[in-house]
Amino acid sequence: MKNSILIIANGPSTLKKKLGDVIDKFENIARINNYEISGFENYIGSKTEIWFNGGNQKLKPRPDFKGETIVFIPYKILEKKADKIVERTSKRLKLNSDQYTLVSKEKMKYFEELSNIQRPTTGLNSILWSLDNYKRIFIYGFDFFLKGKEHYYDSSIRKKIANLNIIGTAKKHDNEGERLFVQGLVQEKRIVQLTEYLKES
Repeated sequence: MKNSILIIANGPSTLKKKLGDVIDKFENIARINNYEISGFENYIGSKTEIWFNGGNQKLKPRPDFKGETIVFIPYKILEKKADKIVERTSKRLKLNSDQYTLVSKEKMKYFEELSNIQRPTTGLNSILWSLDNYKRIFIYGFDFFLKGKEHYYDSSIRKKIANLNIIGTAKKHDNEGERLFVQGLVQEKRIVQLTEYLKES
């Protein structure tokens, strides 16, 4: 088991503080789906060792990414279309199957059972995966789409459209359930919120 990981989600709360220099000092930094770094370095740092993604249609491929790529496909999809998933995922990521790790159907089912959440978001899956692979897990920018549906990198127009429910982002997920589950992990000290860690250090 590796030592520590900092998972940076895509919530707009990441733009409240300029923590880029602090973030870049962490041993392993993971980012999620269509994260953007250019222009946001002062807030979220510049390093990325792990790219967590859901292999979805709107995913922006990163064929030049040199770190570790971990792909979470929902259990129900893996169960129905397992034979087609590798080909589809490789095409969407523009990567060969040996250039990324597709989390197994059994492990995805385990994540659902552990969290009691059907079809967890990529963010929650990244936390669950990290619990199996790292001793210390830090998280930042997990807003759970509770106040809005935008990401920190969205344009102002896209943010307005998303929050008018024109774009169906996150409707398939149990955002409140995920928030409560992650809060429980924080209370049990199994994961640590970056902002709280910095207050104590």
